[in-house]
Amino acid sequence: MPQTDYIMRIIEQLADYLWAIVLNKKVQKYDIALEKINEAYNGLLHLNAGQIKNLSVNEILENNTHEGILNKGNIEIIANLLFEEADILENMNGKNSASFEYYQKSIELFITLFSETAITQYCKNIEDIIGKLENYEIGDYINKKIFNYYLKKGYYGKAEDKLYDLLENNDPDRKSKILNFYEILLKKDDFDLQKGNLPRTEIIDAIKALEE
Repeated sequence: MPQTDYIMRIIEQLADYLWAIVLNKKVQKYDIALEKINEAYNGLLHLNAGQIKNLSVNEILENNTHEGILNKGNIEIIANLLFEEADILENMNGKNSASFEYYQKSIELFITLFSETAITQYCKNIEDIIGKLENYEIGDYINKKIFNYYLKKGYYGKAEDKLYDLLENNDPDRKSKILNFYEILLKKDDFDLQKGNLPRTEIIDAIKALEE
Protein backbone atom coordinates (compact mmCIF):
# COMPACT_ATOMS: atom_id res chain seq x y z
CA MET A 1 0.00 0.00 0.00
CA PRO A 2 1.46 3.42 -0.96
CA GLN A 3 2.47 5.58 2.03
CA THR A 4 -0.06 8.31 1.21
CA ASP A 5 -2.91 5.77 1.09
CA TYR A 6 -1.81 4.32 4.42
CA ILE A 7 -1.71 7.77 6.03
CA MET A 8 -5.17 8.62 4.69
CA ARG A 9 -6.54 5.34 6.04
CA ILE A 10 -5.11 6.06 9.49
CA ILE A 11 -6.57 9.59 9.43
CA GLU A 12 -9.98 8.18 8.55
CA GLN A 13 -9.74 5.58 11.29
CA LEU A 14 -8.75 8.22 13.85
CA ALA A 15 -11.74 10.34 12.81
CA ASP A 16 -14.03 7.33 13.28
CA TYR A 17 -12.64 6.61 16.75
CA LEU A 18 -12.88 10.28 17.78
CA TRP A 19 -16.47 10.45 16.54
CA ALA A 20 -17.40 7.44 18.67
CA ILE A 21 -15.52 8.80 21.69
CA VAL A 22 -17.09 12.26 21.49
CA LEU A 23 -20.57 10.86 20.83
CA ASN A 24 -20.45 8.64 23.91
CA LYS A 25 -18.97 11.47 25.96
CA LYS A 26 -21.85 13.77 25.00
CA VAL A 27 -24.46 11.27 26.21
CA GLN A 28 -22.38 10.64 29.34
CA LYS A 29 -21.58 7.04 28.47
CA TYR A 30 -18.11 7.61 29.85
CA ASP A 31 -17.19 3.95 30.34
CA ILE A 32 -17.87 3.24 26.68
CA ALA A 33 -15.94 6.34 25.62
CA LEU A 34 -12.93 5.17 27.65
CA GLU A 35 -13.20 1.73 26.07
CA LYS A 36 -13.12 3.38 22.64
CA ILE A 37 -9.96 5.24 23.62
CA ASN A 38 -8.29 1.96 24.59
CA GLU A 39 -9.45 0.41 21.31
CA ALA A 40 -7.97 3.36 19.40
CA TYR A 41 -4.54 2.95 20.98
CA ASN A 42 -4.56 -0.73 20.06
CA GLY A 43 -6.18 -0.36 16.64
CA LEU A 44 -4.13 2.59 15.43
CA LEU A 45 -0.80 2.17 17.23
CA HIS A 46 -0.85 -1.55 18.11
CA LEU A 47 -0.03 -0.70 21.72
CA ASN A 48 -2.15 -0.79 24.84
CA ALA A 49 -3.11 2.50 26.45
CA GLY A 50 -0.97 1.96 29.53
CA GLN A 51 2.20 1.55 27.46
CA ILE A 52 1.74 5.07 26.09
CA LYS A 53 0.09 6.99 28.93
CA ASN A 54 2.88 6.09 31.36
CA LEU A 55 5.54 7.57 29.07
CA SER A 56 6.88 11.09 29.41
CA VAL A 57 6.43 13.45 26.46
CA ASN A 58 10.13 13.10 25.60
CA GLU A 59 9.78 9.31 25.57
CA ILE A 60 6.70 9.53 23.33
CA LEU A 61 8.58 11.77 20.91
CA GLU A 62 11.69 9.56 20.96
CA ASN A 63 9.64 6.40 20.37
CA ASN A 64 7.99 8.03 17.36
CA THR A 65 11.12 9.46 15.75
CA HIS A 66 13.07 7.44 13.18
CA GLU A 67 16.28 8.69 11.61
CA GLY A 68 15.48 12.20 12.81
CA ILE A 69 11.97 12.23 11.33
CA LEU A 70 9.00 12.59 13.67
CA ASN A 71 5.99 10.38 12.95
CA LYS A 72 3.50 13.22 13.12
CA GLY A 73 0.55 10.95 12.49
CA ASN A 74 1.26 8.91 15.61
CA ILE A 75 1.82 12.05 17.67
CA GLU A 76 -1.52 13.48 16.50
CA ILE A 77 -3.27 10.25 17.51
CA ILE A 78 -1.70 10.23 20.97
CA ALA A 79 -2.32 13.94 21.56
CA ASN A 80 -6.00 13.60 20.66
CA LEU A 81 -6.54 10.49 22.78
CA LEU A 82 -4.81 12.00 25.80
CA PHE A 83 -7.01 15.07 25.55
CA GLU A 84 -10.21 13.06 25.21
CA GLU A 85 -9.36 10.89 28.22
CA ALA A 86 -8.45 13.94 30.30
CA ASP A 87 -11.77 15.56 29.42
CA ILE A 88 -13.77 12.42 30.19
CA LEU A 89 -12.07 11.90 33.55
CA GLU A 90 -12.71 15.54 34.41
CA ASN A 91 -16.38 15.18 33.49
CA MET A 92 -16.58 12.13 35.73
CA ASN A 93 -14.51 13.29 38.69
CA GLY A 94 -14.01 17.05 38.46
CA LYS A 95 -10.48 18.40 38.65
CA ASN A 96 -8.08 15.52 39.13
CA SER A 97 -4.39 14.72 38.78
CA ALA A 98 -4.79 12.30 35.86
CA SER A 99 -6.67 14.87 33.76
CA PHE A 100 -4.05 17.48 34.60
CA GLU A 101 -1.24 15.14 33.55
CA TYR A 102 -2.93 14.16 30.27
CA TYR A 103 -3.84 17.77 29.40
CA GLN A 104 -0.21 18.80 29.89
CA LYS A 105 1.12 15.94 27.76
CA SER A 106 -1.49 16.61 25.09
CA ILE A 107 -0.78 20.34 24.79
CA GLU A 108 2.96 19.72 24.62
CA LEU A 109 2.46 17.23 21.80
CA PHE A 110 0.10 19.56 19.90
CA ILE A 111 2.54 22.47 20.31
CA THR A 112 5.30 20.22 18.96
CA LEU A 113 3.12 19.38 15.95
CA PHE A 114 2.36 23.05 15.34
CA SER A 115 6.04 23.99 15.66
CA GLU A 116 6.99 21.27 13.18
CA THR A 117 4.25 21.93 10.63
CA ALA A 118 2.66 25.39 11.23
CA ILE A 119 -0.65 23.65 10.45
CA THR A 120 -3.33 25.87 11.96
CA GLN A 121 -5.76 23.03 12.65
CA TYR A 122 -3.67 22.24 15.73
CA CYS A 123 -4.27 25.72 17.14
CA LYS A 124 -7.86 24.91 18.12
CA ASN A 125 -6.62 21.84 19.99
CA ILE A 126 -3.98 23.92 21.76
CA GLU A 127 -6.39 26.68 22.71
CA ASP A 128 -9.03 24.21 23.91
CA ILE A 129 -6.45 22.68 26.26
CA ILE A 130 -5.28 26.11 27.43
CA GLY A 131 -8.89 26.74 28.44
CA LYS A 132 -8.96 23.47 30.38
CA LEU A 133 -5.65 24.21 32.09
CA GLU A 134 -7.01 27.50 33.45
CA ASN A 135 -8.65 25.37 36.15
CA TYR A 136 -5.26 24.07 37.30
CA GLU A 137 -2.06 25.58 38.63
CA ILE A 138 0.35 25.29 35.73
CA GLY A 139 4.10 25.18 36.28
CA ASP A 140 6.67 27.29 34.49
CA TYR A 141 7.58 24.54 32.03
CA ILE A 142 4.14 24.43 30.37
CA ASN A 143 3.67 28.19 30.76
CA LYS A 144 6.86 28.73 28.75
CA LYS A 145 5.55 26.39 26.05
CA ILE A 146 2.33 28.41 25.90
CA PHE A 147 4.26 31.71 25.88
CA ASN A 148 6.35 30.56 22.90
CA TYR A 149 3.21 29.32 21.13
CA TYR A 150 1.58 32.74 21.57
CA LEU A 151 4.69 34.42 20.13
CA LYS A 152 4.74 32.09 17.13
CA LYS A 153 1.04 32.74 16.49
CA GLY A 154 1.43 36.49 16.89
CA TYR A 155 -0.82 36.67 19.94
CA TYR A 156 1.37 39.36 21.48
CA GLY A 157 -1.10 40.56 24.09
CA LYS A 158 -1.54 37.03 25.41
CA ALA A 159 2.22 36.49 25.28
CA GLU A 160 2.72 39.62 27.39
CA ASP A 161 0.22 38.37 30.00
CA LYS A 162 1.91 34.98 30.09
CA LEU A 163 5.36 36.55 30.46
CA TYR A 164 4.22 38.53 33.50
CA ASP A 165 2.79 35.30 34.93
CA LEU A 166 6.14 33.60 34.44
CA LEU A 167 8.32 36.30 35.96
CA GLU A 168 8.02 36.61 39.70
CA ASN A 169 8.32 40.06 41.23
CA ASN A 170 11.48 39.02 43.04
CA ASP A 171 13.23 37.84 39.85
CA PRO A 172 16.38 40.01 39.65
CA ASP A 173 16.28 39.87 35.83
CA ARG A 174 12.54 40.54 35.57
CA LYS A 175 12.85 44.07 34.21
CA SER A 176 15.51 43.21 31.61
CA LYS A 177 13.56 40.16 30.40
CA ILE A 178 10.38 42.19 29.93
CA LEU A 179 12.27 45.00 28.20
CA ASN A 180 13.91 42.48 25.87
CA PHE A 181 10.47 41.10 25.01
CA TYR A 182 9.19 44.60 24.18
CA GLU A 183 12.29 45.41 22.11
CA ILE A 184 11.70 42.31 20.00
CA LEU A 185 8.09 43.35 19.45
CA LEU A 186 9.01 46.90 18.46
CA LYS A 187 10.72 45.41 15.40
CA LYS A 188 7.37 44.06 14.21
CA ASP A 189 5.07 45.89 11.80
CA ASP A 190 2.33 48.07 13.29
CA PHE A 191 -0.29 45.93 11.56
CA ASP A 192 1.06 42.74 13.18
CA LEU A 193 1.19 44.37 16.62
CA GLN A 194 -2.36 45.66 16.29
CA LYS A 195 -3.56 42.28 15.10
CA GLY A 196 -1.77 40.67 18.05
CA ASN A 197 -3.67 42.94 20.46
CA LEU A 198 -0.57 44.80 21.63
CA PRO A 199 -0.23 48.04 19.62
CA ARG A 200 3.03 49.94 19.49
CA THR A 201 1.70 52.78 21.67
CA GLU A 202 0.94 50.34 24.50
CA ILE A 203 4.40 48.82 24.24
CA ILE A 204 6.04 52.25 24.42
CA ASP A 205 3.91 53.20 27.42
CA ALA A 206 4.81 49.92 29.15
CA ILE A 207 8.51 50.54 28.54
CA LYS A 208 8.25 54.05 29.99
CA ALA A 209 6.48 52.69 33.07
CA LEU A 210 9.20 50.09 33.59
CA GLU A 211 11.99 52.62 33.28
CA GLU A 212 10.50 55.15 35.69
